[in-house]
Amino acid sequence: MRERKYTVRFTEDESEWLQEVALDGNVSGYIRDTVLKQSKSDRKLVSMNERLVDLRQDMRLVTDLLDDLNRKVATKPTAPDATGSQEPDGIPDELMAMVLEILLLTRANSTRQDIRMAQGSVEYARLPVWEGKKRSSKTE
Repeated sequence: MRERKYTVRFTEDESEWLQEVALDGNVSGYIRDTVLKQSKSDRKLVSMNERLVDLRQDMRLVTDLLDDLNRKVATKPTAPDATGSQEPDGIPDELMAMVLEILLLTRANSTRQDIRMAQGSVEYARLPVWEGKKRSSKTE
């Protein structure tokens, strides 16, 4: 890579200060390292800011969904029908997708013993235990 040279002017006081802080006396190297470190930090901050914006949008969506579900629960009778659903059309797809994702992530990060204990609690509540299906490794 070809290097380009830049000229930067400093006052006498600034020049003396740079000589003091550049431990090995390499003022040019000190300035370059400092600027590049700051540049990396700036890029990281921009990336973090973008991620925060995404998280805010996600939180708005979740909050809107929860508000919507809260309105549905508050306006509908709470007696379950024969399928156990409290809504005439069943559980809303948005809620089912969110719960399923949370359950799968939790299950993936749980030990077999934790899963067995949870299944025991489900059995104790006289509910059916979901044991999951293993994927077949066949290729077609």
